[in-house]
Amino acid sequence: MEHKPRGTSTQDLPAALDTTNAPTLDRQVLVDGLTNVWDVGFLPDETMLFTERAGTISKLTSGKKVVIATVANVYATGEGGLLGFTVDPDFVHNHFVYACYTTPQDIRVSRWKVNSDVTVLTDQANIITGAPVNTKTFPGRHSGCRPRFGADGNLWVGTGDVAIGTNPQDPKSLGGKVLRTDRDGKAVSGNLGAPFDPRIFNYGHRNVQGLAMLPTEKYGVYGFSIEHGSGEDDEVNPLRAGNMGWNPVPEYNESVPLTDKAKYPDAIDSTWESNIPTIAPSGATFLTGARWKAFNGRIAMAVLKDEHVRLLELDDQGKLKSESVLFAGEFGRIRSAVQGPFSNLYLTTDNGKGGDKIIRISPR
Repeated sequence: MEHKPRGTSTQDLPAALDTTNAPTLDRQVLVDGLTNVWDVGFLPDETMLFTERAGTISKLTSGKKVVIATVANVYATGEGGLLGFTVDPDFVHNHFVYACYTTPQDIRVSRWKVNSDVTVLTDQANIITGAPVNTKTFPGRHSGCRPRFGADGNLWVGTGDVAIGTNPQDPKSLGGKVLRTDRDGKAVSGNLGAPFDPRIFNYGHRNVQGLAMLPTEKYGVYGFSIEHGSGEDDEVNPLRAGNMGWNPVPEYNESVPLTDKAKYPDAIDSTWESNIPTIAPSGATFLTGARWKAFNGRIAMAVLKDEHVRLLELDDQGKLKSESVLFAGEFGRIRSAVQGPFSNLYLTTDNGKGGDKIIRISPR
């Protein structure tokens, strides 16, 4: 995508939503009184599980939050804490769920088993450890961290650079990367080769906040990563192996471009970018199913700073065709957008101090 000149504002974008064949959307608050809800996932019986950044994993039962796990050693400071969450696509057989979280020592991904009554998590296994964490200069900043399964059956994990300038381009650091592993956190074929850590699929990211995975491989990719920019250029990027082009050195120089084509001519081009001002997009999902009518196949992207859901329509080559806004200012900061049972969209808010909720958006 062609970049606008630095200093150019895009506040008047996107254009008004085209309502031709658009679905009517019903909103229902499923639960409120929560704090910093980061992610949700669904079991095969449609039970919803969700994380709150302070360290709890809960289920929703009759409109009430029921805590089923309090994760030990969570470093819930700044942007850190208990973050992304996902359910194994083979849950019927293995009962696995996964979560990303920060500790005082690292950022890690753990796997648990859910018991048959969905009352407790057991058999915790730390499958990815050693991703950097910032406890000194910018405690908790740029912690990432979003896990999702792809159509290839592998676990994909987007991480942040923890505001340490050398991490994004460091082939051994797991910070500022997209990782791709099996269920045990081990490297799979198709990732970058030496000198990179074999779990790294691509690198040069600032702060990956979301992964929108395609139901099947398309456009030559399994999905897209969603990333926070600094003064400009939040980005949505195709999941391709290679360098995304962020290198904020010396120290932590946030004036450099998020995709620095001058320094890295072969850096992978973004699919979408905010230009100026940034809007702070976060979790995202593809809307799929006939109920979504004209929105079927679009990326629904949660937006924090600008407090809306951004829809991205892609063309047959996976390039941006149009963008539009839903729910502007209705719910405050929106952290995650997840498609769940019956193709409904589930939004989580991140306003803090007991002011957060989970909302179900149902297309008629």
